[in-house]
Formats: sequence, structure tokens, C-alpha cells
Amino acid sequence: MVKHFIQISPVAARRDGFTLLELLIAILILAVIVGIVYGGFSTVTGTMDTARGAAERLRFRQVVWRNVSNNLHGVYVDAACLQPEYQFLGENADGPFGAADSLRFATSLPMMGARALPGVSKVVTYSLLDRNEAGAEVAESLPVDEERPGAILLIREEPLQLESGDFMGRAPDSTEEAYEQAVPVASMDILYFDGSRNEWIEEWDSLSERRLPGGIWVKINFPRSE
Repeated sequence: MVKHFIQISPVAARRDGFTLLELLIAILILAVIVGIVYGGFSTVTGTMDTARGAAERLRFRQVVWRNVSNNLHGVYVDAACLQPEYQFLGENADGPFGAADSLRFATSLPMMGARALPGVSKVVTYSLLDRNEAGAEVAESLPVDEERPGAILLIREEPLQLESGDFMGRAPDSTEEAYEQAVPVASMDILYFDGSRNEWIEEWDSLSERRLPGGIWVKINFPRSE
């Protein structure tokens, strides 16, 4: 009878697996790699959030600048400044974060959108509202920071309605919808230049002054950011 013997050397036995020390070292290396990857991911995410916030704030500034600039260039009143529909009215007020002025005027520019009828001018109103006054739908659509709160600048454009319903306005029974934009701001301060007195004043009413101001100075502060 022939017997076969297989001898297993100690060295061969040790190479079949890992020692506890080797496992601990591998886990430590893995933890370091995961930490580095997570740190890099967090940095990239934070940078993207910062860039996204900066882009959003820039977009709000551009929206306000373009809207105010374009509409003010088209301000229109009747020759005698007697018709209330064409009233240019700037009122001074204070809000929780500074000036909260409002401005209302008619402009020769047409309404926005594909449904706007040709030859129909519009009335533009700029007013600062508290988030509660603006309504839940408007407030929820805008970013909010509890540590740096602000107000809401509501830009409202609606068809100009004349009692006579002539070509500059719309008929009293028209059902055209108004166009609104909401922008988060901290304050809005507006001054009007009185050429007869050569000074800037805080309010203006074309019906009482019988004229438009010689210039308009608008200062809008946006909520503080990080």
C-alpha cells in the first residue's frame, strides 16, 4: 500500500488570508480615501450653491434694472396732466428695512406677451410688500433667508383703462389679465427732480404739479448675502 503525504508549510498557510493588522491598515487607507473624496465633493457642492445664489441675485438685479429703465423711458401723460388714468404718482413711505416708496405711471409701451392687443398701453406700478401681503404663491416662489430677510418688490403691469375706451386704452369691460413680477429686495428709495425749485423731492403727483418731474432717481437695496 502506497501512502501519500501532503505537507503544508507555515509560510503557505499565512499567505492564504490577511492578518488582522493588514485588515486594519486597509480599512484606515479606505477611510482616508473616503474622507478626501467627501471633502472634495462638499467643496464642489458648496461652490456650486454659492455660484447659483450669485447668479440668482444677478438675475434679479437685471430684471429690475431692465424693467424700470424701459418703462420709465416710455412714461406718458396727457398734455394738461388732468386725466387720472395717466396720473404719475410717486409716494414716500418707510418699511422695516428702509425706504419703501411706491410709483405708479402710464407708459406708451405695449403689454407683454403674445395675447397683448396692439395699441393698448399699460399702467405700471412698483410697490414694496411684506411677504404676508404678497400672498403665499408669490412668497413661496422666491428664496428666503431668515437671517437676512427682506421685502418683496411687486412689479405690476396692466392694460391702461380709459373711461372713453379710446385707442390708447382698453374698453371698460375688457378682461385682460395683469402681468406681475416679484423680486426680493430690502428697500426702494425714489426721488424726483423739481426743475422749478432746482431740487430733489420725495413725492410727486402729476395731477397737482401739472407736469412730469425733470428726472427720477431710483435706489434699490437688495437683501444682504453671505
